Amino acid sequence: MKILYIIILTCLLIPATYSQDDKSQVLILGTSHLDNIEGFEVSMLDKVIAKLDSFNFDIIGIEKMSGELLNDIKSRNDHAFDGITKGGFGVRYLEIADTIRINRQVTFLDAEKFIQELLSKEKLDSKDHKQLIFNYLAITDLPSAVLQYAMIEDKSTFTTEFEKYLAGILEREMTSKNEYYSLAMQLAIKEKLNRLDPIDNFQDESLLFKYYPNFMEDFKANAELFSGINELPVFQKVNELTESSIKSGDFYNLYSFLNSTEYKNGDFNAQWKIWLETDFKSGSDKARYYLWEMRNLNIAANILNLVARNPNKKILIIIGASHTGFLEKYLMQVENIELLKFE
Repeated sequence: MKILYIIILTCLLIPATYSQDDKSQVLILGTSHLDNIEGFEVSMLDKVIAKLDSFNFDIIGIEKMSGELLNDIKSRNDHAFDGITKGGFGVRYLEIADTIRINRQVTFLDAEKFIQELLSKEKLDSKDHKQLIFNYLAITDLPSAVLQYAMIEDKSTFTTEFEKYLAGILEREMTSKNEYYSLAMQLAIKEKLNRLDPIDNFQDESLLFKYYPNFMEDFKANAELFSGINELPVFQKVNELTESSIKSGDFYNLYSFLNSTEYKNGDFNAQWKIWLETDFKSGSDKARYYLWEMRNLNIAANILNLVARNPNKKILIIIGASHTGFLEKYLMQVENIELLKFE
């Protein structure tokens, strides 16, 4: 017993040292929401993807909520969260998942287990990709299902009416011009990755309206305080770079700016710090800021969950550029994590 005590004490007294190989590396890539940009084409990201490909990432996380969280929120039956479960953040994922689980008689946990078994194989064939599609859909992971669909060269393997119905959904998703499919999926195919991990948590606005149902009235009553935000230099520069990127057919300079210190500081001062300088009588302005911090803390926790499950790996997180400075602020405080930079 005395020997064991000495061993434990010795271990505690040895200073922690980490080699470069021990560290988990994380790059938080800030992005514009590409589906909002008129004239955007996937080819405009070629140089951005080539740059990201040079890092050789092992994991790619995207701005989506996990199936566990979506199903948890749905099970609460709290109408304050209808914007998630009945709106764009979650409704289609949940509906497709319910359809799959009924049609294929599979539970959420069964699907998760089957995914892990398939991903443990050294090489996947078309049948494996097809099974991954069904099981990813069963846990609401539509982006990963689309990634698997893109890897199947012979789409004629979808033979039944139900399979053809799913293939139609996947085809439409695959041609969507957004960060999931124009950026994350294209890179995942290059890196031979088999999933796009969800890392977001969209509960902040639902909680804001639950706690402060009159928030919009507060905001409209103070609208003049926010009227000039879009004219600030940081956002004018984003607009100019977006226009020039469309004309040149290359989004590299836009992404360089969105991931610069200049943008992160300017964005924070323009659209987040302002909530701490206003004075709504209800306090909903401060709540807006605190819940935004909460959302980013939840995202950081989800990233650390990824790190815990994938130690010593390179992880790319693709997320709206307004999140980047917050996430880096939290993650730089975590021992043994190295934050990578796009530039």
